[in-house]
Amino acid sequence: MLETEVLVVGAGPVGLATACQLARLGARAHVIDALTQRTTQSRAVGIQARSLEMLASLDVLLRLEQHGRRMRALEVISGRTGSTRAHIDLGRIPSRHPYVLDVAQPDTEAVLEERAAELGVVVERGVELTALVQDDQGVDVTMRSAAGDRVGRFGWVVGADGAHSATRHLLGTHLEGVFQGHHFAMADVHVDTSLPPDAIRSFLHPDGMGFLFPMAGTRARIMFFVDAPPPGVKEPTWEQIRALADERMGGLVRVHDPYWLTYFEVHHAQVPHYRHGRVLLAGDAAHVHSPIGAQGMNTGIQDAANLAWKLALVAQGRADAALLDSYQNERHPIGASVVRNTARFTAVGGSSDIPGALRDVALFLAGHLQPIGKRVATNVAELTVGYRNSALSVQHGAHRRAPARAGDHAPDPVGLLRLDSTPVSIEELLIQPGMLVLLRTEDAETGRALRQILGDLGRVVQIVNTTDSAVGEPRDCLVDPDDAIGREYGLGPDGLALIRPDGYIGLIANPADPQALRHYLRDTLGVVERAAV
Repeated sequence: MLETEVLVVGAGPVGLATACQLARLGARAHVIDALTQRTTQSRAVGIQARSLEMLASLDVLLRLEQHGRRMRALEVISGRTGSTRAHIDLGRIPSRHPYVLDVAQPDTEAVLEERAAELGVVVERGVELTALVQDDQGVDVTMRSAAGDRVGRFGWVVGADGAHSATRHLLGTHLEGVFQGHHFAMADVHVDTSLPPDAIRSFLHPDGMGFLFPMAGTRARIMFFVDAPPPGVKEPTWEQIRALADERMGGLVRVHDPYWLTYFEVHHAQVPHYRHGRVLLAGDAAHVHSPIGAQGMNTGIQDAANLAWKLALVAQGRADAALLDSYQNERHPIGASVVRNTARFTAVGGSSDIPGALRDVALFLAGHLQPIGKRVATNVAELTVGYRNSALSVQHGAHRRAPARAGDHAPDPVGLLRLDSTPVSIEELLIQPGMLVLLRTEDAETGRALRQILGDLGRVVQIVNTTDSAVGEPRDCLVDPDDAIGREYGLGPDGLALIRPDGYIGLIANPADPQALRHYLRDTLGVVERAAV
């Protein structure tokens, strides 16, 4: 245990994603979890497009796909007649992953834990965080296991230990919001249905909506709005679940062989601050809300991607700790928006009066008017998340009109080629750890200067029009015959775009001035400059 090491509390998807991202970026990470083994409950099942883009950098998507099922649409069905009221095609969303990947949480955790082991991350289960005290140089923690208590010292602690976070409790901070509201009955079951297994479906019913999330094989998550259960009753009976499915899903879904039954009450709340000195909160430890829209785990995975690259720089002494303040500044507003919007959707979804009628009209419009449906799908996929107002988002020099600006997620334009004429994506380029600088220039000296300034923080990839224009190492040169980078990023014949490790654009500079990169790294990110190795 070292003061340069990061302790991640929680071995769920958010904690494991954080640890993996830290490790691939060169930081040491150690994970503990109070559970002695992975959960067997399906829990969070839907991975949205933006999270899939971020998980791509961990090189785990193919493994996750083997355990899951692609949802290519969102459908709304009448729970009384079985007729389709709305169909929203996810294939129109602007992503390389135009679908939701439904995977049971134990499988997601297994894939991420396997990747963590490959990256040298130690994951200890059956270990509970019971105390922490921090000073200017590190955090002293006490951890309890079956072998007894032990103490350790770490440079930083990330609390990703869920809605009942011990880390949050030990910090003395609290979730603030609404803790009473709608109730759900939820079950992880096998289903028999004639419905195609490629859509997430909502069922409208006067007694409360129902939801169907298909997973691999015949396994599925089902969920229903219900009245508050009697005090002390934590789970519905199997007979109640079968009756809810029969009554509210139009006779289209028959359930059998349950894994897990539970009641839960929706909470909508958030901590005021994500950073507390050397301790940071992520995922459900920082924000809780309704499961409608499958936003919870996805918001946490994006917390992890945003935090990890910054914390990796700081933990390795490569950047000033002030960089971590941008985690609060960028992610807290996103969390607040998710809490606010899911609260609204849950309130409307649970209505059977006038708001419920308005809901039905809105769903009809979304399902039958393509522009509205695309906008709904894009929002649910979290593809509208961006940081244009962040201090880390810098436009330098001349502004050229383009869809993307600093602070946006980096577009992945079609048409980029390797020197051997095979296609390549920005997503694939980001698998190599670090920052990615896309460079357009005919001046070889500019490229050399940029590579020296960036050093081992990432790589500079030159974009040329033809293979005849290529210079330097083939792996650091791409051909763009149709000016896709110019159109999407607004780069002229002499310009650069820096893409952060989380896939967002940090800097766009026209022209490609090496000093613009130097100032961005030194003054905006607080990075200590080093020579290339």
